[in-house]
Amino acid sequence: MRSMGKRLFFLLGLATAMHMNGQRTLLSEWTFFTEKDSALQTITVPHTWNLKDAFDDEPGYWRGKGIYETTFEVNDLEQAYFLHFEGVNQEAKIFINGKYAGIHLGGYTAFDIDASDLLEIGENDLKVEVTNAHDDTIPPLDADFTFFGGIYRAVYLEMENAVHFQKRHGADNIKIDALLDETLKKGTVQIHGSVTNPQKDSLWVAVSLYDNIDGHPVYSTQFSIVDTLQHRYGLNLPKLWSPELPNLYHLTIELSDGARTIDTYEHQIGFRKFEANTSGFILNNQPLKLLGVNRHQDFHGYGNAVPLDLQLKDLATIKEMGSNFLRLAHYPQSKEIYEAADSLGLILWSEIPVVNKVPIGDDFDSYSNNSIAMQTEHIAQNYNHPSLIFLGYMNEIFLRMVFDRLDEKTEEAIISNTLDLATDLEQLTRNRAPNHITVMALHGNSIYNETGIADIAMVIGWNLYKGWYEGKIFDLGPFLDLENQKFPNRPLIISEYGVGADPRIRSEIPKKFDFSEAYQLEYHLGYMKQILERDYVMGATVWNFADFASEFRGDALPHINQKGLVNYDRTPKNTFHWYKAVLDSTNQHIRFFRDSDRHDHSSNQREIEVIANRAFRLQANDSEYLFERPQWGVSSQTIYLREGKNVLKLYDKEGTLTDYWNIDYKKPNLNKLGDRLNLNLGTDIEFLSKDGTLWIPIKNTSNVTTVGKVSMKKIATNIRGTTNDPIYQSQLINIEKMVLEVPEGDYEVLLHFSRFGNENELIFELGKNTNPLRGDLAQQLYVNDKQVEVPPLGTFQWATKRILVPSAEKLEVKANPRTTISLAGISIMRLR
Repeated sequence: MRSMGKRLFFLLGLATAMHMNGQRTLLSEWTFFTEKDSALQTITVPHTWNLKDAFDDEPGYWRGKGIYETTFEVNDLEQAYFLHFEGVNQEAKIFINGKYAGIHLGGYTAFDIDASDLLEIGENDLKVEVTNAHDDTIPPLDADFTFFGGIYRAVYLEMENAVHFQKRHGADNIKIDALLDETLKKGTVQIHGSVTNPQKDSLWVAVSLYDNIDGHPVYSTQFSIVDTLQHRYGLNLPKLWSPELPNLYHLTIELSDGARTIDTYEHQIGFRKFEANTSGFILNNQPLKLLGVNRHQDFHGYGNAVPLDLQLKDLATIKEMGSNFLRLAHYPQSKEIYEAADSLGLILWSEIPVVNKVPIGDDFDSYSNNSIAMQTEHIAQNYNHPSLIFLGYMNEIFLRMVFDRLDEKTEEAIISNTLDLATDLEQLTRNRAPNHITVMALHGNSIYNETGIADIAMVIGWNLYKGWYEGKIFDLGPFLDLENQKFPNRPLIISEYGVGADPRIRSEIPKKFDFSEAYQLEYHLGYMKQILERDYVMGATVWNFADFASEFRGDALPHINQKGLVNYDRTPKNTFHWYKAVLDSTNQHIRFFRDSDRHDHSSNQREIEVIANRAFRLQANDSEYLFERPQWGVSSQTIYLREGKNVLKLYDKEGTLTDYWNIDYKKPNLNKLGDRLNLNLGTDIEFLSKDGTLWIPIKNTSNVTTVGKVSMKKIATNIRGTTNDPIYQSQLINIEKMVLEVPEGDYEVLLHFSRFGNENELIFELGKNTNPLRGDLAQQLYVNDKQVEVPPLGTFQWATKRILVPSAEKLEVKANPRTTISLAGISIMRLR
């Protein structure tokens, strides 16, 4: 069976088409159990067994062996049969009718198992033993993403004639190059391939090329072969492939014995000429700034076993945002992703998962061989796609070594092994993919320049987080300028940049590590300015298109890396709309920067930001504001809210309503019975919990005073047993006394506690606050002289203590003498 793939069309929505030839059976219904749990389940492939435990409060997730079993029918043993697995993480052992059939190592490339000699007429049993257990010989060894286990992409039984296009490295062994001369007026198609032909009979090959738009043939020929396919032909004035006009041609190669067609290979090809140099990226003799995103494959509710339609929507959304560039991080992705990029016009950087570290000692040779095998499969399976231009093989490979602070001898061994592997992978990639660009991604450390590894690949990508993990936003430009000055002949891309953002959080004065969307926008706006000002920076990809799973993380939403422009469920964040406004100038984009639709503040002033790439008019209640030229896609206006509902509307210059927003304003006070004041201590952010409770910082109200050497302490660690981590990940510490002025009445007071512990600083928490506690923590405290026992807590746990206070005119929380209090939050409600 051969498939030309799936093509995306944007006519009355998103559509896909697949051309089928031969017999191909999808194997989707399986039984499943694990060595941890022997209970038999009936499941559907794609499948992962880490869908729940990778997101629960128990540290870690299960990495072990799962056993999948299914059956299929075979009625003709004269044919050749292959089991095609599109993705199994990470080691797969295959058994057919109880007999060992083969093994595959590596979780992100496809593979074929020749089943022909093991099958029987009638029903056949298939068992696949899968493990995602850590193995020091299989990349990746360490990475900031979850290694979901399972058969997480499709599985097919493919029936071929005895004579067929040879299968190698998980693909049909056919390599296609669509080349252009310097004038762009002459195209050349080169085809190299091989055929499995046991009897060495003479065969015929028919090659045809069709215009993908009108379907008209533009070339056809026929010639004889035995087992090697070599063909080259020219095409005058070919339509060019580019992000703006992704013109494609449909190539078919038919294999016959003179009487009948035996096998057919089909693929879409595109003619493009490209170059990467220190002046930038050149496509079809024109400079092109590459701007886009990185993409991880997993999705909320699916892990990495994501339905195809959702994956294709990702690509459509990335293109809709205005992207012309997509980095597939940090592993090869589903074949349909490459096909969609061809049709949409997205230039791809694709790479294998050699991430963060390589081993030393006895494991290195096997690790190196497996890396070579991965890159070989990666190239064989994706070479023919016109979208695939950049081929990568390492990401931040010295990251672990730098932060582990190893002894000199160990570091020397790591550096030596890494340089050897990089050299081998570079040579392999240049040899097997001569008409592509090799690339490597580095983190912002001088070790890459000092060791010389940065000089191996054709292009270097820098993963830079100035203004997040280190430094300030506008430190980016000076770093790039210095690199360009020191290495003027080195082409470079910014391969990662981004900050975490949680839609539940609002900050009036955004700053790094507050996880507000306001800071995310400020950061990306600053980076984009600096990127566009520098012609020698050929492009940049945002980290990341979507939030993705990273089990060990304890950010505002634990187990999720929240640097996405869209959330884990793909709902857009504000910064996604900003990119859409600045990258897609052909379409009008005018919308509010939406954060909280509540305003609980002693002041009625609210700064309203609008994301726009056209002139617009803002109407806020009875006031109107006109903006003629939005700067860098953002305009802001301070408005004055009235108590209750405030109606905001946006109009374009023709008077058409483009967006509206209602904001409810209420001063934080306790005059109304049943109203609750929720203070989020240790932070300046507002937080809206899942149940609709708004937690505000102390600065939003004027009726709180604190006594002592009070300071804020924060962590980025999962607080167990709650989804409201932004409440409990910050504390006010060293409190001797806290006084809240309140109207006279009876009150319910809820004191919220959490315990941080003294954990070591994590690699991804480079800016973590280390304020010490002063003196001893109180075991008891007093609320209006009423003694309260502080709940005993384990590390990273939380608790709430409820106190009823009658006839109070103020609420006073204080510690014992010579002790202090640490509080995560306080919630007050007037009962009478």
